[in-house]
Amino acid sequence: MFAIARQRILGQSFQKIQPTMSVLRSYSSAAKHITVREALNSTLDEEISADPKVFLMGEEVGEYQGAYKITKGLLEKYGPERVLDTPITEAGFTGIGVGVAYYGLKPVVEFMTFNFSMQVR
Repeated sequence: MFAIARQRILGQSFQKIQPTMSVLRSYSSAAKHITVREALNSTLDEEISADPKVFLMGEEVGEYQGAYKITKGLLEKYGPERVLDTPITEAGFTGIGVGVAYYGLKPVVEFMTFNFSMQVR
């Protein structure tokens, strides 16, 4: 008796959920697949174009287009005033980023690897 009741309850619950699951499946095929690199590049591009106070700074983000090519094409599009190559001094450009943010600009500071950001004190 308990097994029949459980089967009916679970069967009804599943039927309530099933239409929702089929709707979700129909949308999943329309998703565009991009790499993390492309997503980051696209996001940086959107933010720099949307706000003139946003700029990008870091090691090799301009001429070399980023150590992992995250900033590919941004120097050509926005120029050296908005995409700034910095010397290899993480503490220096982190401090500059904090300072300009204090005065209202919106820096995006890129570190070559996360390990280098741990050197900043």
